Amino acid sequence: QSERVWRDLLASKLGMEAEVLLPERLAGERRRETDTREAPQWMLKYKSWYKPEPQSLAWSSTTRDYGLAPAESKYAARYLHRCTAVGDRSKILFFGGQGGGSDFYNDLHLLDLNQRNDGLQLQQLHVGSSHEPPFPRCSGTLTAMSVNGCDDSEVVALFGGSQGFFEGFSNSLRILCADDGTRVGDAATTGGGLTWHEPIVRAHPSNINGRIPDARWGHSAVAFDGKLLLFGGSNTTHCFADTWLLEISQEQGRFIATWTLLIDGAHHGIGSCPPPRAGQTASLVGSSLFIFGGCHISEVFNDVWKLDVVGVPKEKLRWEEFKVTGIPPSPRVGHAAVVLGDRIILCGGRGSALAGTVGKYATGEEGLASMQGLTFFQSGFCVLDTTARKWLPVQHPVIDENDGEATALGKSRAHVREHRTGHVMMPARNGCLLLIGGLGFDGNFQNDLSLVSLF
Repeated sequence: QSERVWRDLLASKLGMEAEVLLPERLAGERRRETDTREAPQWMLKYKSWYKPEPQSLAWSSTTRDYGLAPAESKYAARYLHRCTAVGDRSKILFFGGQGGGSDFYNDLHLLDLNQRNDGLQLQQLHVGSSHEPPFPRCSGTLTAMSVNGCDDSEVVALFGGSQGFFEGFSNSLRILCADDGTRVGDAATTGGGLTWHEPIVRAHPSNINGRIPDARWGHSAVAFDGKLLLFGGSNTTHCFADTWLLEISQEQGRFIATWTLLIDGAHHGIGSCPPPRAGQTASLVGSSLFIFGGCHISEVFNDVWKLDVVGVPKEKLRWEEFKVTGIPPSPRVGHAAVVLGDRIILCGGRGSALAGTVGKYATGEEGLASMQGLTFFQSGFCVLDTTARKWLPVQHPVIDENDGEATALGKSRAHVREHRTGHVMMPARNGCLLLIGGLGFDGNFQNDLSLVSLF
């Protein structure tokens, strides 16, 4: 009958994101364990997560365009931007992206989930650069890391990206750090100075011919034990299936970035490595890296691959195609993913439809939304239970009839919230997921902050 026991049990299922997602108390929570007139509120939340009912998700709120304009700037509508959680994971940094009119961005914004007074709002950060600033780009990666040998350190690595489908591919690496040596998350929220640094890039001695990652976009990266794991991506001549490890250290005041090639996908046999691809998601569950989706030109995937990265010597690292029961999501690229405990939640992206799937189609008049003929935007949120090796039923969030955004702009506009590609998704407060930006199935770039309630 204890509310606290049920809250702690739910927190254990959600993993490290529980600190962000779960409030300390719930409205209507029982004050005394001896009060048995109603079930504990946290027990109901736990059951909703453990075995979700159909349509258990609901759109919570949406901040419209004019709500995203801090005094000094406006967050332009865009897609293929990137984000990473810093500090205690309640602070999120956003970088770059592509907007309308072939505009590319290299701005850096902060979203503090602890904001109370004016709701969620993006704040542009003014960042210095020790060399050339990062060039405007989309489809790079932005990842919080540690510096080897520096306790409690936090920097952010920006790698790769492009200025479009046919040009501007890069393998450049920039490191964002606080000027006073504190953690990036602390400096960003207290107004401390931040600077982009160009590190000295080295290949690990085990890399043949001193190889480092080729220029690319559409790759995916995750933080692991203070380091960075990178997979895949493409450029105009190649699509990749390689897996890399990046470590950051310091020597004589300069950052040193060391790339180690873990798996060269080009030299593995069929079935022993994910086929080359870009636009997939990478998700770290415990010590296992999971890859879902992506595309190789117009071939789009909905397979799942797993790589165990702890307790395995480098020469014995092997990808495993992760066999899953249940109805899989439609093949897609440009989707977003969040890890909560042993579950991976996916939404959005565009690709091809499977029999029985529900979604919306872009037409040829929608420009980038129908590029490469990948025109199907599947509805709902897909959940992979990695422990049970099972796809759970697709969740279609309920649209609140009292939602001001839906009322003001109409139901068709509200549907863009889940039918988008190139957006980002992060855990937020009060049991919600936060979606920002992207390209809607209607061909319009987005700069909204939309919340969907998980439980």
